[in-house]
Amino acid sequence: MSFPRYESYKDSDLHWLGEIPSHWNIMQSRRLFALRKDKATENDRQLTASQKHGVLYQDDYTALEGQKVVQVITGAEILKHVEPNDFVISMRSFQGGIEWCGYRGSISSAYVMLIPSDAINVRFFSYLFKCKPYIQALQSTSNLVRDGQALRYENFTLINLPVIPYTEQQTIAAFLDRETAKIDALMAEQQWLIELLKEKRQAVISHAVTKGLNPDAPMKDSGIEWLGEVPEHWEVVSIKWLSPVLRGASPRPIDDQKYFDDDGEYSWVRIADVSASDGILRETTQKLSDLGSSLSVKIEPGSIFVSIAGTVGKPCISAIKACIHDGFVYFPKLEINPQFLYRIFESGTCYAGLGKWGTQLNLNTDTIGSIRVALPPQEELNHVLTFLDRETAKIDAFTAEAQTAIALLQERRTALISAAVTGKIDVRGLVATQPEREAAA
Repeated sequence: MSFPRYESYKDSDLHWLGEIPSHWNIMQSRRLFALRKDKATENDRQLTASQKHGVLYQDDYTALEGQKVVQVITGAEILKHVEPNDFVISMRSFQGGIEWCGYRGSISSAYVMLIPSDAINVRFFSYLFKCKPYIQALQSTSNLVRDGQALRYENFTLINLPVIPYTEQQTIAAFLDRETAKIDALMAEQQWLIELLKEKRQAVISHAVTKGLNPDAPMKDSGIEWLGEVPEHWEVVSIKWLSPVLRGASPRPIDDQKYFDDDGEYSWVRIADVSASDGILRETTQKLSDLGSSLSVKIEPGSIFVSIAGTVGKPCISAIKACIHDGFVYFPKLEINPQFLYRIFESGTCYAGLGKWGTQLNLNTDTIGSIRVALPPQEELNHVLTFLDRETAKIDAFTAEAQTAIALLQERRTALISAAVTGKIDVRGLVATQPEREAAA
């Protein structure tokens, strides 16, 4: 959908803002927002600011993220007071903008609080302060922020701001509230679809590696909870009988540069490399020297290994020569196709009883070695793998489409906000006539 522009424009003389509607003006930001210097009161609940969730009470943030924020107990006099509708400049504001606060409480002295004047509609400025052009302007106020310096009030005051009639601010904010809600709903639908596809993928894999492909095959009780009934002719064995399960090893100290060489033969695998992979290790950011690789564990292309730290329980098959540290286990003498064992680990159901999949698993060589799996004859095993390659590829294609849709919607959301708050589109008539348009429809 295209949107109308204002009838006339003028130059704002601000690089980040460009042309603005003729009736808009520019004002120093210090005349629109004052600096709050109030100290926290005894009854103030502590707040935390984040780019992901905005400003929240610390216990609410903990509930969302599953991790605690350190509260100030001693030296609480250094905390600052925050009022509802203040704006908060955090240490990360140069990355994602300034946060609007809807709560009364206290916050670390590392943050800066802005008090809006009566000319400010907080909803409008909550959008403006998070739009891409403004964030880029904020970044330009200091090169030192790249070295860890927090943004201060002085940085904020270097960026002049548009002055817009209050009712027009309200109208633009109402338009963005409505339109972004629509976009967010569409993104939520796509995210819901991704979750359904993820569940289906896991179910397809789990069924194939425990029940096979023949629905008419005679079944037997495996005696193993996660396996349940398996085809009668399949063999149930512990992984340790298919191969020894061993841990990787690291040269020490690991940060010694003599252990690394950009031209080394073996790549150095970190947990982050596996977490970011799609299950196939194609590259890493570092390579080991001959000395470094001699003090680690070498694996060859086609080898499977599993993380027991970080993203716990994630399997990976290496497509390159690599070395793994003791945050991984590997299978040096595996008697079956490693792809089948990979699919078993990928399903996640084999970890039943060992903790919460992907987060709280407690894995080591013994626990992984003791996992019992069901093995079909070789020819049938190959058929299962072929089936899974085909079916998971279909599901992955649908997932990729949904992820692309989310990315496009997010781009549209970002562009719409920037266009509205910088005056590149005129939404005043759209808000006023929307009820009439819906009634006519």
